[in-house]
Amino acid sequence: MPDSSFIFPLLLQSLLIPAAVCGALLLMFNASHRAWPVPVAIAAGLLASYLATYHAQWSFPPHQALDWMPLVLLLALGAIGVERSGRPLLRLPLALLVAAVVAWPALGSAGIAKILLSIASIALLMTACWSALAQAAPRRPTPPLLLAMVAGGAGLALMIDASQLIGQLCGALGIAAGVAGLLPRRRLPGNFGPAAAGVAVLLLGALLAYAHIYAGFGLGLVLLLAAAFLADPLMALRRQPAAWLASAVLAALPVMAVVGLAVKAMQDSGGY
Repeated sequence: MPDSSFIFPLLLQSLLIPAAVCGALLLMFNASHRAWPVPVAIAAGLLASYLATYHAQWSFPPHQALDWMPLVLLLALGAIGVERSGRPLLRLPLALLVAAVVAWPALGSAGIAKILLSIASIALLMTACWSALAQAAPRRPTPPLLLAMVAGGAGLALMIDASQLIGQLCGALGIAAGVAGLLPRRRLPGNFGPAAAGVAVLLLGALLAYAHIYAGFGLGLVLLLAAAFLADPLMALRRQPAAWLASAVLAALPVMAVVGLAVKAMQDSGGY
């Protein structure tokens, strides 16, 4: 039987708190015709989980890499301005800025060449995923579903074989994205727009970057998770009403592979 002293805080911090905060904000701004409440609610859900799980370790001025997470959250909200400007080319500079905040604390130990390569790789992945989801968001229900699936799978894999804290935060982001996609809103066509996709992708990319740089989460696993977002644009080419469901099933395959590889790595290292 699972240890309740572990399960209950996990459910509270990574499920109930982000769901309640995200849902409350969306209900509060339910009558708004603007797009910003959804991305703000997603970021607030993750921030609430971050405060619940990390508050005892947080310090200012920052001493650890995750101490910079509030700044990452603020930068990710810049996706609202990028999408409002109608200039998708600004997605890459914002992604580079988010990746730089995540990676620069490792400069002393990893060296400038490796850090620059990490920043560029992370930013390109985030930009590609953001662009794919932003294109799908106004027309199909897949973006929040895929984000919830990928973030949840990443969280499970991280808790199994890398970092419980980052895994919890990934799970919380998945819950917030799921709530934002499912909760209906009046006066706004579609629950989940390009700005919401951008904020969620930047936050998920930042968490996976933390996991890769500081917790040894393999780059191959990050690439597999990113590949899950390719399912939707590929299936959308078929122009069938149920294509979104097929894309969700197809996207689940790399996510399941990541979880399976994490379990295998844990078993190989003597875990249980």
